[in-house]
Amino acid sequence: MSSFRLVLPAILLAVAAVPASAASFDCTKAATPFEHAICDMPDLSAADDLLAKSFATATGGLTKGAVGLMRADQRNWLDYAQRACTDDAEVMTSGRYDDNGASCLVEKFNTRSGVLEQSRMISGHRFFLQSAYAVLPDPNEADNPDSYWKVASHEVVMPQLDSDDPLAEAFNRFIAEMGANKSDILSLAGGGDIDDVDGSSDTSVIIKVKELGGTNRITMDVSTYWYGHGAAHGNWSVSYLHYLADQDRGLIASDIFAGDDWASTLVDAAWAELQAEHAEWLQVETAGDIAEIVVEPSRWDLSNDHGLIIQFQPYEVSAYAYGAPTITIPWDKLDAIKAETQDEVRYGY
Repeated sequence: MSSFRLVLPAILLAVAAVPASAASFDCTKAATPFEHAICDMPDLSAADDLLAKSFATATGGLTKGAVGLMRADQRNWLDYAQRACTDDAEVMTSGRYDDNGASCLVEKFNTRSGVLEQSRMISGHRFFLQSAYAVLPDPNEADNPDSYWKVASHEVVMPQLDSDDPLAEAFNRFIAEMGANKSDILSLAGGGDIDDVDGSSDTSVIIKVKELGGTNRITMDVSTYWYGHGAAHGNWSVSYLHYLADQDRGLIASDIFAGDDWASTLVDAAWAELQAEHAEWLQVETAGDIAEIVVEPSRWDLSNDHGLIIQFQPYEVSAYAYGAPTITIPWDKLDAIKAETQDEVRYGY
């Protein structure tokens, strides 16, 4: 039976809020391969120092309960990092990390520092983070001594509001549900089957707050990454979650547009804009090729006062090397299909 390690967020498992071990330590007391790697490798030592500062900043100003949750979260991440950078998804108890393992640790540390920057005050609301991780051996690579992909690693990172008011309770529940929809590893907290977690790929889902539209709308961007072991490259995407606080739900199309022909009007406008902004790179031929994409609210960025930004993913309208293009349709070109609630939702009043 293959080994498997699941590291779930404290918010789902009610991990006790006990003090976490310090991220930095006295190197004269280094005892484990992990500790020796931090002390012996300059790049990793620098990444460790940055992580310690990032974590201290990320927990500043939080309530006692939220600090406890983030400390438990950081312990979970430390366990994940150690397992994700080995050949068997187990914590190393002897020996030393090789160059690949060390590079893996540097990448994990620096990525975590960047993620922790999302624990901050935004427009009067204090957000913090909760995460979940899974690490398991790749069954297709375990017997290949030359494999670079012996371990599959999965992560999901979600924002949470640090408050005991109804808004925080509702928002945190909404985000937990959305995270579970986007990552299989969260389902394991409820007794899900480990066989549903892909052992031959690495995945990442990071949900972070993008903007607060007034007092009513909280918009998050969702960054996903998937790498199938052995593939030429990974694939990624950018999308949006819009939470409407007064109705405790996500945005739907009728909040922004109305009328029997709103979809066709939006598609035609998007097609014209796509040709104007990206004509020489397009690999789609008609408006019908983008029809299902542009009417989806998860593709809408509402942050621009001048126009609706629509997000495309790699491969959808152009070559992978072109990235994930966007278009911006001036709002005045969409006046004919404007819903009565559009301004209320966009500006959050």
